[in-house]
Amino acid sequence: MMARLDTPGPGRSARPSVENDIYTALMVVAFLFVLAAAIYVGYRAQVLFGTLVPLGGS
Repeated sequence: MMARLDTPGPGRSARPSVENDIYTALMVVAFLFVLAAAIYVGYRAQVLFGTLVPLGGS
């Protein structure tokens, strides 16, 4: 007989759904941090090189 993965076994309970999941909040904060860093790097590249992607070999 094959075990089913979607049903909790004896002594185990399913994870309750929580509206304010801390991991979701941490993922949002991390995404915003990476987005801000990417915007800052693009801005600095524009200021220093005059373009977002500098030409190779220069």
